[in-house]
Order: sequence, then structure tokens, then C-alpha cells
Amino acid sequence: MHEHNSCSHSDLAETPKAARLSPTTRRPRHRTRGGYLYVAVLFTALIVAGSVATAISLDTARIKTLSAATDRQSAIRLAESELHRVSVQLSENPNWRDDLTNGQTSVWIDYATIAGSANAAARYRVSDVDGDLADDVFDEIEVVAHARFGSAQAAVSVMMQTGFAPLDWLRYGVTTFDDLHCDNGATLVSERPVQVFDDCKTGSGGDLTTSTLECSGAIQFPVRGDISGGNVQRPTFDVAGRYQLAGTEIPLESLTYSGGLRAVHATVLSSASNPYGPADPDGIYWIDAQGQSIRIADARIVATLAIQNANRVYVNGALSWEAPGQSGAILVTDGEIEFDVIESTLSETTQGVNFNPPSTPYRGTDSNLTISDRFPTEFRGIVYTSNNLFVRPTVDGEPLAITGLVMCHDLRLYHSLFVRSYDEVLTDVPLGFADPRPLRFKSGTFRRVDTL
Repeated sequence: MHEHNSCSHSDLAETPKAARLSPTTRRPRHRTRGGYLYVAVLFTALIVAGSVATAISLDTARIKTLSAATDRQSAIRLAESELHRVSVQLSENPNWRDDLTNGQTSVWIDYATIAGSANAAARYRVSDVDGDLADDVFDEIEVVAHARFGSAQAAVSVMMQTGFAPLDWLRYGVTTFDDLHCDNGATLVSERPVQVFDDCKTGSGGDLTTSTLECSGAIQFPVRGDISGGNVQRPTFDVAGRYQLAGTEIPLESLTYSGGLRAVHATVLSSASNPYGPADPDGIYWIDAQGQSIRIADARIVATLAIQNANRVYVNGALSWEAPGQSGAILVTDGEIEFDVIESTLSETTQGVNFNPPSTPYRGTDSNLTISDRFPTEFRGIVYTSNNLFVRPTVDGEPLAITGLVMCHDLRLYHSLFVRSYDEVLTDVPLGFADPRPLRFKSGTFRRVDTL
């Protein structure tokens, strides 16, 4: 029995090593290898998941950034569009200065349907440079447009200016804000069209020669030219007042007397020469007549004279008178104007005055220190009055000639008048004859600003 149950050393040596290992000894080795693989796979999965999450986060941030940038650009474009819309609206509404309140922001205007965004709207603000929109139709204004689009908001501003477009009057040789009278056989010849607010009247003969007469009322004398209905726009602002604001005063008491009236007489008046005070560099002068009449006679003038509160302005004798600069007015007033006993030649010898000094050379080139020159009478520029204008006989019987424009309430001709074309005013618009309604962006003033 003993020999049967015992094993020899050789038997043990011959038994395979694997047979001597129990199952419990082998299983831990298998579990250890599987744990390493599991941890490796799990760690790899975490890295991949982290990378994916990071990529998604970065992509989401990029998308949000791009979306915000797109909204920002859209808000800027919407604000710019609102600026243009407002500028057109103001130009088309002649009463906008009365309708709007200075510096007040408008209500939001919804542009969601047009812009394709649920949050797209704009508003604006208009401000006058002096804080009062209604005090001066020529004041510059600032317009600010504020827009929102999606998640973004933006605001832009620009200065807008007026006074650059010609008034309709400048297309005509003669404009009357009431009637045209041709009496004593007087003839009106105008190279440009004539417009009459009311009637063309005559008491003792007269006629009109022009390309087109635009008249709203009765026509009592012959017209050589086309005839159509009139639509004269009356002045909406003080023309003489515009020149007073821009010019240099000539005190009434500084004027000498001529024929019993204070007068600009026997002198040279220009941007470089003013015998009554400091010279105005733009050649614009104004006089407060204080209810008196003023005479302008026997002088050489290269300037605009604006005369306020005059009973009547008499234009007499010989005058070489032209507007300063490329175009402009020679005489602007709220009083009556009377051309009478106009002479054909301005003589230095007769007046004892050098009308051609170096400070104001004739035609811009010829000057001297003598008093022996003679100059033809000339009126070159705009003659304007909100009152009546009279033309009486010249000394030599020749028609009174004006190269320019005539604008007045009633034009009463007792002597012939020839109005030559003066087309310079259409491209170089004179100060007092610009249309205040059109607006344009002022160069160099467009900029981004804080939202309202």
C-alpha cells in the first residue's frame, strides 16, 4: 500500500510543469494582462474623447466668433443704410426742421423682414450745430444712425451741409414775384427765360422778347417767344440778411452826400479797397439805411452791396459794377430800386478819381496812377430786391443793359431793358441764391460713434 500511494522522485520530474500548476495559479496572470489592456484602451478613449470635446468647443467658439463678426458687420451696414435713408427723407421734406426736435432720438424702425434677422432695427438723431434746427435753413446738421442686428449694435454719424444747389430762379433772366409792367413802349429783351408770378401788364405799350415766358396771369402786351404757365417760388428766406451775415458793414454815417442822399459815390469799392472802413476779403458789404434812401452813382465797384431798411436805392450816373469772384450779386436789398439817368461812360477826368488803382486793376490786369481813363458803364451780376424795381430812361436813350439776372416783386419798365445771359451762376452758385433744401454728406466727416 505504501509503495502504491507514494511517488518517486523520477515520477515527479517527469510530470509536466504545467500539470503541476493549479487553475487558481494560472488565472491571476490572465487577469493582469487584461487589466493593462483595459486601462490602455480606456486611457486612449479618454484622450480621443477629450480631443473631440476640445475640437467641438473650439469649433463652437469659432462659429460664435464668426456669427458675432457677421452680426457686427451687418449692424454697421444697416446703420450706414439708415444714414442714407434719413438724408433722402430730409431732402424731400421741406418742413423737416419744424417737424423734428433737435437732438431727439427717433423710435426704433423694425427692419426684421427686410434684413432677414429677428433682431434688426435702426433709429436716428438729428442735431443742429447751434442747437436750434429751425433758426437758419442753411445751418449744418449732424445725423447719427444707430442700428442693431442679431447680437450686435453699431452707430455711425456724418455732417450734412446745404447751400450748394442753385435756386430755380437762377435759370431765368428775369423773375418777378408779382407783376411785370411794360409802359411807354418799353421793350424787355432777355436771353434767358422770363417767369412772372402774376400778370404781364401795360398801360401805354410795350413788348417782351425771350425764349420762353412763364406767366400765371393775364398777358396784355405782345410776346416774341414761347408762352407757358408759371410756377414762381417766392423767397423762403431773407436774401439780404444772408449777405449781411457774411459781409462787412459800411456805417451809414461814413457815406458822403450826393444829391441830398447818403451815397456810394466817386470811389472804388472792392475786396481790396474800402474808403469807408476795413476791406472785406470776399468783397461783400452791407449798409443799414435806417429808413433813408441811398444813392449809388459814378463809381467803380467790384463788390456786392447789401442794403437793408432802405426806402429806395437810386442807381444813377455812370457805373462800372461787377460782382466779386466768378459770379454773384451786385445789389441786394429789401427796398425799392430805381435805375435812372444812367450814363454810358465813367470818366476819371470828370470825377477827379483814379478808378483803376493798383489795388483794384481794371479787368484784373491794367492799373495806373493817372486820372485820364474812361470806362464803359457795365452792370454784371444779380440785381435783387424783395420790393419793386423801376427802370427809367438813360441819358443817351439806349436800353439799360445788365449782364446777369433781375429778381424783384414788381418790375416796372418805363424804358427798355436788355438782360444778357449770366450762366456762371448755375455752376458757381452765389451765396444768397443757393437752395437750402438739398442736403449732402460733408466730405471727411463720416465716422463710427458710440451707440445712442
